[in-house]
Amino acid sequence: MFGLDFGALVGGGALLTEVVFGLQGVGKLTYEALQTLDLPMILATVIYASFFVVMANFVVDVVFVFIDPRARDVR
Repeated sequence: MFGLDFGALVGGGALLTEVVFGLQGVGKLTYEALQTLDLPMILATVIYASFFVVMANFVVDVVFVFIDPRARDVR
């Protein structure tokens, strides 16, 4: 659950928080790119958020192997 929640926080949560409170960041940048249909910037911010989702899931998988001994014995 951590991997999915972290990705949602970086991707969607930042956008909502920054737009509502007027903060400058990746979420606000994404919102402005969506309003002006700046496709390269939209692609860059989606890749940015996707990177964090993938990395968080990787970290969760590695930690899971150390926590659960059944996951280590896969043949």
